[in-house]
Amino acid sequence: MQDPETNKTKSKELIEIAKFHFVHNEYRKALEFYEKALKLDPQNPQIFYNMGIAYESLNDLRNAKQCYEAALKLAPDFEQAKERLSKIIGTAETG
Repeated sequence: MQDPETNKTKSKELIEIAKFHFVHNEYRKALEFYEKALKLDPQNPQIFYNMGIAYESLNDLRNAKQCYEAALKLAPDFEQAKERLSKIIGTAETG
């Protein structure tokens, strides 16, 4: 079994590949790589957040919402995830 640091390094590499696919509008391919990264680093809220954005880009708001909620469960003060989730559920705060 690999150590956690090795997994995190591999996870970061997979995230970079996912980002490449995302910027080329290959959202499903990006999600494949985010899923692989998540298996190596399941406590990383940024992966869930990035997956949420990819799902939003596919207009899959149910899965996007679940990803943002998962990110916030791991990091309750993750402001970007809060904003995205609020946008999806239509309860964005004003002021």
